Amino acid sequence: MTGKQFQVLVAAHDAAHLASVSHALMHAGAAVTALPVCSVERLLRQIADQPPSLLVLELHSTAEAYEHVAAVRPAIPVILVARQSGTDLDAVVARFRPEDVWLLPMSEELLEKRAAEAVARIRTTGEDELPTSAARMKTATLDGTNPPPPLMTGGNPRMAEIRNIIERVAGTNVTVLIRGESGVGKEVAARLVFEKSRRRNKPFVKVNCAAIPHDLLESELFGYEAGAFTGAIRNKPGKFELADGGTLFLDEIAEMHPALQAKLLHVLQDGSFSRLGAKRDVSADVRVLCATNKNLEERVREGLFREDLLYRINVVTIALPALRERRDEIPILTDHLLRKYSVQFGRAFEPLSAQAMERMLDYDWPGNIRELENLCKRFVLVGNETQILRELTTRRPETPLPVAIAPGVAAPALDGTAPPPSPTTSNRGLSLLEVGRRAAWEAERRAILSMLEETRWNRREASRRLQVSYKALLNKIKQIQMEGESVPEEKAAMNGKINPK
Repeated sequence: MTGKQFQVLVAAHDAAHLASVSHALMHAGAAVTALPVCSVERLLRQIADQPPSLLVLELHSTAEAYEHVAAVRPAIPVILVARQSGTDLDAVVARFRPEDVWLLPMSEELLEKRAAEAVARIRTTGEDELPTSAARMKTATLDGTNPPPPLMTGGNPRMAEIRNIIERVAGTNVTVLIRGESGVGKEVAARLVFEKSRRRNKPFVKVNCAAIPHDLLESELFGYEAGAFTGAIRNKPGKFELADGGTLFLDEIAEMHPALQAKLLHVLQDGSFSRLGAKRDVSADVRVLCATNKNLEERVREGLFREDLLYRINVVTIALPALRERRDEIPILTDHLLRKYSVQFGRAFEPLSAQAMERMLDYDWPGNIRELENLCKRFVLVGNETQILRELTTRRPETPLPVAIAPGVAAPALDGTAPPPSPTTSNRGLSLLEVGRRAAWEAERRAILSMLEETRWNRREASRRLQVSYKALLNKIKQIQMEGESVPEEKAAMNGKINPK
């Protein structure tokens, strides 16, 4: 920021109350704008129009404002100002360094010193070093992705219990396993553990084990030496080394190859490892968080996941409920996401109608928060609530999306394979190959329904006995449903061993 006018936005319910703060910042060489905060929308509009170098925010009744600012403008450093009496600081202040929370009244000398230090620090770095929740995530994340929104909010009892667990384990170095369906916010939980830990000023490094080929994941995690393999022209540190002193988040750990699981187990046990092609071990002080949407116990039985590794990473488990199991949070999340993307896309904030919200509360959200987030993006961009209502009416969790099909053209199967033949049409005029396909599908359909009856509609057990993947069986069941045959999913849901989605 050298050579650039240092802009500070002082936001308070009554900006005159912070006159001393404004004066101290101006004395430090900053251009100060005072903004009476009568609404969160006004603050976000001001930040969107003229992003400041530093935001000074009065904490009294502005915790919500801070959360929105951290979500939509994570790069803006924030200083909280609060009165020493009558203000509950714990919920927000825990995320900040003591020097970035200014308690008033403060002596003029001390206030000017704190203001000069803050201005000098940001001028020197040119980046945010003030640890707002979202901003610190942005600067500490090494994988280049944007941080997820702060969605661990609301008064749902299960989520309150999860937040309590996070508070208890965050200050330790134990490994945490986060479980839940895809899209429920496992990375958000992992980042919250990191944010509340003593390692919060160190790196947070994320590795998606499912997104990296197995033969490359080892070098990605542990690094390699020059000459270790063709193309290795220089030394490269792995994610463990980059996360030294901080936290390593292994997402989709169930997808890690068993051979690599053994090396990971060794690292977790003694904290040392070797780069590919190296002659000596390297030590790293890393706290490991893991996440999965798979049943690891089942993968252990199938020989796809090491039992000793499961015991090692499963010191503390955080099981995140699906969005349909915490419907009371849908209005809170929707409001947050609509505000966030209204600012991001430069659109006026427009809430959903009561009718749309009622439809959203009735919908089962098979894609969880990720699906809700995409819907909010579409509404902000398109602004057509009728389309949203139609979408929530037609898209049910166990019903395939409607596909426009020309007369006489078979619909593609959901797993990308050839479509099952229709049992209602005769074989007259068909080729021998087509007749064979129809007969094979009929036999397959009967076998699936018979096995579902035998396993009391436990689809996971049925897939195991039929020796097909769980996903392939789900696709076959959907094909059967498209033919109009009933598959009583409510019995499967009652079974308790499977997930309705």
